[in-house]
Amino acid sequence: DAHSPVVGWLVIVDGPGRGRSIELGYGMNIVGRAAGNRVVLDFGDDQISGDDHFRIAYDGSHRQFHLVPGRGTNLVYVGESPLLAPMALTAGSELVVGSTRLRFVPLCGESWDWGG
Repeated sequence: DAHSPVVGWLVIVDGPGRGRSIELGYGMNIVGRAAGNRVVLDFGDDQISGDDHFRIAYDGSHRQFHLVPGRGTNLVYVGESPLLAPMALTAGSELVVGSTRLRFVPLCGESWDWGG
C-alpha cells in the first residue's frame, strides 16, 4: 500500500546503489528486483532474485520486525549466516544479497509506532 506510513528503511551501504535507501511499510515487505515487488531493489545487481528474494515483516501489534526467506533461489545472508528460517530483525543488522550489502534502520519499534 503506497499510503502505508514508513516503519523503517533498508540502506544500501555497499554494492550497486550504494547510498540509496528504500522504505519499509506495515505488514509483509516482499523484496526483489522486479517492479511487482513491494520493495524494489533494482540498482544493477542481477544476483538479486526478480521476485521475492526475501521479506521483511513489520508486526505493528507487537512492534517487531522479522526477516523471512522468500521464494528466490539465491540466499540472503545476515552477517555471515544464510537466512534459512524466519528470525527477528534488529536495528543495524547487515544483510547481504548478491554483491549488495544492506543495513536495516528501524523507525517504529518498542518505544514508538504510528499507532500512538
